[in-house]
Amino acid sequence: MRVLDLLGACAAAALVCLWLGRTGRWPRRRAGLAALLLGAAGAVSLAGAVVPFGNWYGPTVTNLRELPGAVPAGTFPARAAVPGSGAPVALTFDDGPYEPFTGELLAVLRQHQVRATFFLVASQAERHPDLVWQIVADGHTVGIHAYRHQDYLKLTDAEKRADLTRAKVVLERLTGRRLTYWRPPHGFRDPSVMALARELGLTVVTWNVVPRDWTGISSGDIVRRVQAGTTENAIVLLHDGDSPRYQASRQPTVDAVGPLLEAWRRAGYCPVSLDEAKRGWK
Repeated sequence: MRVLDLLGACAAAALVCLWLGRTGRWPRRRAGLAALLLGAAGAVSLAGAVVPFGNWYGPTVTNLRELPGAVPAGTFPARAAVPGSGAPVALTFDDGPYEPFTGELLAVLRQHQVRATFFLVASQAERHPDLVWQIVADGHTVGIHAYRHQDYLKLTDAEKRADLTRAKVVLERLTGRRLTYWRPPHGFRDPSVMALARELGLTVVTWNVVPRDWTGISSGDIVRRVQAGTTENAIVLLHDGDSPRYQASRQPTVDAVGPLLEAWRRAGYCPVSLDEAKRGWK
């Protein structure tokens, strides 16, 4: 079921209750209370679809601890770039690939010997296969975002299935990997979205730290907001792309990543990709 259909049903039922009260078929107080409860039920159902946290309509990974098969915290062996920390955190990037920012971001991650997770827009990946290849070559995890960045809550079941299936086929061809992680556009998910994820064997991943880097804030603000929200097992949402227009700069995000990684290391955090969170370092 789509959440918009549920909202429509709640609204229609609320109007019927109000009509029953107005025509005297029901006591007005009862009719008003019933309409209010139906309105609240619709609001709660919508909140469950648009809030990125929780498992309202199906299993959703919002932190690394919830990742199926995740390595327990404290068991990551030390490596030179991450001295002895046992507190994993994950950087994830949406809406790419997008030149020149994805390429610049990959260079920063390479410099710091850190792997991240990229939820790619497949139509963009087709335009920039060299960037997709570089993401894979550098050992980052690739996840699916969409073929075209659209609000899945507004699409029919057939439209959702066509877009996500096409995205999966394109990205698996470009990466040479079987992809298992999906982040629905905006993180929106309702019963029909989660049913589609189950049908395609995908794990839905959202986040629990969001600095809203797409709003034009400075790199310093991005670092401060992420630091303020970071705890062990955090999944951080950032953007290397600008769906759907691909006009806005992502330079503040690129510039924030190096200082953020340095701050994390001083605080004792291990930046990991989703694949690393499941299998440890390779």
